[in-house]
Amino acid sequence: MRTLLLDNTYLPVRVINWQKAMILLFTGRAEILHAYEDIQIHAPHTSFILPKVLRMYGRFKGKREIRFSRHNVYWRDQHRCQYCAQQFAPEHLTFDHIVPLSKGGNTNWENVVTCCTDCNCKKANKTLKQARMTLIKKPKRPKFCHYMVLKLKMSDPPEWFDWIPQRAGT
Repeated sequence: MRTLLLDNTYLPVRVINWQKAMILLFTGRAEILHAYEDIQIHAPHTSFILPKVLRMYGRFKGKREIRFSRHNVYWRDQHRCQYCAQQFAPEHLTFDHIVPLSKGGNTNWENVVTCCTDCNCKKANKTLKQARMTLIKKPKRPKFCHYMVLKLKMSDPPEWFDWIPQRAGT
C-alpha cells in the first residue's frame, strides 16, 4: 500500500510505502489525515490503521525538482506526438531525440520529445531538416508539477486528489 505524504503546509511532496509511513507516524514526525478503513497492520498484541494521507509536522527537506524520465516527458507533452499532434496511450509512444544521439545529441529535457512509433520510424536518426519534419512546440524543462513528481495512478485513493493543486495549462 502507498501513502501520500504532505509537508507541513499541506502540499503533497511524495508517495511513500506503508513502512516509511509507519516510521514517520511512530517517531512523531507526522499525523494521519486519512486512513485505509479496511486495512490494518497487526503486531503480536495490537493493530494499527494504515495511513492513506500523512502530514509531516516539520519542513520537508527533499528536493522539489522534476526528474528526467520517460513518464515525465510524456506528461510534459500531454501524451501527444510532437510531430503529428495525435494523442496516444503511453504504450503506443516512444521518445525521440531531436538531434539524434548519433549526431551528438543529448538525452535531456531540451532534446527529447514524445513521439508516436510511426513518426519515430519516419524520422529515424535524421535531423528535423533532413526528415522534413517540424515540432509542435520547442521542448523545455517543465516547471514543478505535483502530478509529475507523485506519479499518480487512477487506482490511487480518491482522497489523494483532494490534496493536489489543480494543474495549470501547459
